[in-house]
Amino acid sequence: MIRQQNKLQYVLIILFSILETLTLIGAYSAHYFTKTRMGMLRHVVYLNGKWEKSFPISTIKWIAICIIIVLIIFIFLDFFKRDKRYRAKILVMLWTMVTNGWTLYFLFAYGTERNRAYYILSICFILMTLFQNIIYFNSGFRKLKY
Repeated sequence: MIRQQNKLQYVLIILFSILETLTLIGAYSAHYFTKTRMGMLRHVVYLNGKWEKSFPISTIKWIAICIIIVLIIFIFLDFFKRDKRYRAKILVMLWTMVTNGWTLYFLFAYGTERNRAYYILSICFILMTLFQNIIYFNSGFRKLKY
């Protein structure tokens, strides 16, 4: 039973790593094509106006920021209450903190005036942060209680 759980856990980590990489590639391609292709820029400006009329963007932005801050606090608490021998996988924690920090910086520092593809990139970065946090909390740091 434990081996099957470990295999499932390993498969989930690989799956979420692939999804995280794909969202990063999607964010880069959206940014690149918005800068270089006029048709993509027109479409993004149209989407920005449509989304600003349809959704409460600032409320969604602040909810996402609060969730990311809570996840950062959980990561710090989980890291410091862990035994010393379980601190071996510190790279996963550091990469999770980098992605969380980058997403917070992007949400605070940028806007549609500074980056036209802000909403699309925000969605990609929030998904990347979510996937990385799932990887962190599912990466088998804890002892199995069986």
